Amino acid sequence: RIDVITFDPPILTSSNGTTAAYTIPTQFRGDQLATMEAKYSDGSFAGPHNWTSFKEFDVTFAPNYSGNTIALKPEFFAEVNDARPVTLTFHFWSGTLVTYTVTKSGTTVTGTA
Repeated sequence: RIDVITFDPPILTSSNGTTAAYTIPTQFRGDQLATMEAKYSDGSFAGPHNWTSFKEFDVTFAPNYSGNTIALKPEFFAEVNDARPVTLTFHFWSGTLVTYTVTKSGTTVTGTA
């Protein structure tokens, strides 16, 4: 038996939300999310577990394949500095890397692809 899986590079779209419920509209296009990195522009690590850029799957972020979103959870934003843009790098199983920037201001979150 041979399983053939095809994919195109995922597409993430800009969005706005709150620290309590922020999602990134995502066209997975057959790919699956492996992990996420979070860094400030100076290269320092953002979010929980600030000794590594890699964040905890399903605790700080989680894909929703049927809903076409990636959720960034309140646990992630609880340890992100206000008004300091965070560059997220999403690693997909295909090897594709997609970057996305989020900025928290109080409880408001703005994200750009």
